[in-house]
Amino acid sequence: MDLNELLQQAQRLSNETQMDTEMPRVERTLSQVLQATQELHARVTQAGTNDLQAHILLGSRGVDLPKLTQKLESLSARQSFEPLNPIADTDVEGYLKNERENAIIAVIEETNRNIFKSVERNKMRCIFAEWGEEKERLLNALVGPNQDDFPEVHRHMVPTVLPQSALPRSRLNRVEAMYAQEIKLYNQVHNQGTQRPNLLVQFTQVVKDQQNTFDNQIHEMWSVLSYMANVTPLSRSADPIKSRQSGAPFVQQALGYLEQCYKQYMNTVIQKNRLVGMRGGIPNVYNTVCSYVAITFQMPQSLIGLLDVSAGRPLWPLVYYSLRSGDLGAGVQFLKEGGVCVDLLKLLQHKHQIKQQQQQQQYQLGDQERPNAKLEGQLKLEYNNKLRVCTDPFKKAVYAIVLACDPHEPHQEVVRTIDDFLWMQLSVLCTDERLDYNIERLSYGGLQSLILEKYGENYFNAREKTPLYFQVLVLTGQFEAAIEFLARTDANRPHAVHMAIALNELNMLGTPSDVQKPLLSAEPTDPPPMRRLNLARLIIMYTKCFEQTDTVEALQYYYLLRHFKATDGRNLMMTCFCDMLVENCDDKMLLLIFGEPDPNDPWRYIGGIFAQFPNMEHDKYALAGMVGDELSDRTKFEAAIRLYFIGGQMDKALRLLCSLLTQVVHQPTRQGSIREQLSAVSERMNQSLARRKMDVDEHVMRTYTMLSQLLKFFDYYHAGESRLAVEILTKNRITPNTSAEVDECVSSLKLVGSDIIKVLPDVLLAAMDLIYAEYLQVKASAGSTGGGSSSGVAASAPDDTAGQAGDGKEELLMHLRARAKALTNMAATLPYRMPSDTNNRLVQLEILMH
Repeated sequence: MDLNELLQQAQRLSNETQMDTEMPRVERTLSQVLQATQELHARVTQAGTNDLQAHILLGSRGVDLPKLTQKLESLSARQSFEPLNPIADTDVEGYLKNERENAIIAVIEETNRNIFKSVERNKMRCIFAEWGEEKERLLNALVGPNQDDFPEVHRHMVPTVLPQSALPRSRLNRVEAMYAQEIKLYNQVHNQGTQRPNLLVQFTQVVKDQQNTFDNQIHEMWSVLSYMANVTPLSRSADPIKSRQSGAPFVQQALGYLEQCYKQYMNTVIQKNRLVGMRGGIPNVYNTVCSYVAITFQMPQSLIGLLDVSAGRPLWPLVYYSLRSGDLGAGVQFLKEGGVCVDLLKLLQHKHQIKQQQQQQQYQLGDQERPNAKLEGQLKLEYNNKLRVCTDPFKKAVYAIVLACDPHEPHQEVVRTIDDFLWMQLSVLCTDERLDYNIERLSYGGLQSLILEKYGENYFNAREKTPLYFQVLVLTGQFEAAIEFLARTDANRPHAVHMAIALNELNMLGTPSDVQKPLLSAEPTDPPPMRRLNLARLIIMYTKCFEQTDTVEALQYYYLLRHFKATDGRNLMMTCFCDMLVENCDDKMLLLIFGEPDPNDPWRYIGGIFAQFPNMEHDKYALAGMVGDELSDRTKFEAAIRLYFIGGQMDKALRLLCSLLTQVVHQPTRQGSIREQLSAVSERMNQSLARRKMDVDEHVMRTYTMLSQLLKFFDYYHAGESRLAVEILTKNRITPNTSAEVDECVSSLKLVGSDIIKVLPDVLLAAMDLIYAEYLQVKASAGSTGGGSSSGVAASAPDDTAGQAGDGKEELLMHLRARAKALTNMAATLPYRMPSDTNNRLVQLEILMH
């Protein structure tokens, strides 16, 4: 192809590529075209070979290459194969939430650490403070000199001498000492056999005495308890809880107390407003209510909503306050003067008559003696239909009280105090077993549950208003819960303890069957929400604080527990006495409890505070035996023997003394040692056995007799009195002198107890030492005699007398060898395993004698 043809072809291609739109044209030179051609050629030769081969392969297989190309172009390999760039975390909300939670947790942990450190510091501070108080209390327990007796002690140097035994200071304060004196007088009167006084009344009178300067709140608590307990006394066999829940006496007592208090309140208001009240006429409830209503409703706005008027005064407040004062007769009189509600007047007159009969003849209304039941039903229908929306709150309250219905109505306009609320609830209370109209009536147990469980201590603010909550519980018949609540504080605990004691003496306190139960508990058969107070636990907790310093007073309190049984079946009073003696069993305590021995009969003890508590089941000697058993169980054997002596239980004392003597009988006597003390006890025992030897078992007596002889034997042995020691062994056939006596000694040892067998190795060794010492002494004297004869004239004739003496000493040596042989034979013949050291020593000493 020449250049002209090439130019023409290029122009033709240029014309074909021209488009309608105007685009800039690119003018290239030949060198540029050549360069571009070379670049295209290089690309085709490098990467086009594989593509061509792929096209040839796929075309030969019948693959439509254009369609395949379109499909491949539609696929996006970017999402699957191309690397993704990391996206930064932009969750700002989550990041802030995490940071906030981390900050809160860090603060909580830091606070916890600070709290733990603070608690630990406070704990250690409290412990050191308690230790300091305890040390101060111990120091204060020692009675020192009174500074008032030595006004110029700081001016003179006076030598002081501490007493040999410091008397402890009484831990009873003024209130506790006063109560303790009353308990002591009460027990004295009871032990004299006369009629027991009412302890509750005595305590109330003592508290009201102006000389004792008690708080008015204490007066009120004792007064309300004494008033509530002033009912017919119950028998000892009756259950106080069930008896209290079964009848209405306690409800009437509570109503009477609240009504009496309200009358006093009205009189106080009238005395402060004499000009307005204009009190006059006969001093009765009728005139008192008239004056009180005149004072209360003197302002015109106070009469809004009140319906009826009588003699210029609102009628229904007059009737209500008459009922609130407990005078139904005054209410009847006001209704007659008002001339309204005839049916209500009839029902109120009927109730007034019944109340008068009950007061005069102890008459109780039965189910069959209710002639106005129909009238009562009509009035209840009227109350439900009309009076529930009545504008006069006093009229509504009067109907509810007379009909004893609608207990859930609060009567907020009328009920202003806790006393008013409690009186209203007690007035509408259902105390009988009638089945008509009882659906909306409140039972006694329901009221108790309402006060104790639903409202409770938080509602009444009991911590700050302790007397108020106590009175509410007592007025609802919950004596046990009230006393337990009062006993929680140190200031009121003495009053609570003696309230419980006084009620228990009247058989009006519910106590559990097990003295190990908590302070307040309930039996499965008790009606809810009644509780039982563990009087035994309360008295013991109260008395433990001063039983070591004021023992006489503590024993008076323990005497009150004589009717209780401990968990092991023993008398609880005896158990308390026993525990106190076990803790402190010195001479002063024993003298205080049991007294002194009778000079005429050493087995009887005269005096002692226990003699003031006569008991047909237990006496001081039984108590001594009980204490002795407890001390023996606690391994206080010396004290146990003393108590067995007092109790006259010689058999137990001998058994215990034998076991103690076995341990120390072979030891030498030292000043103040246990052996010295047991020796003194043994001497006293020997004197006592001379009188009451028949009360001891023969086997125990034989063992003790041999131990007492061994005690003397070892005394002589350690003192070097070998002749006396050998005499004791020979006289009592404890060790044999010849081999023929071995069987006899072994047989006699079988008749005694195992205590002798424990001492027998020491006895055999001591006996062998005595024989060996005598052997050496005899042999030494024989040697000296023989030496003197050899130093004489050799040619002289032998002395006949010296020969006889030598023969006698030889026989004595043979006798000593026979005794030693008998001891070794006895050690081998005994049916007990002797210690190997003992056998070796015996054989060694026997060999040394040959």
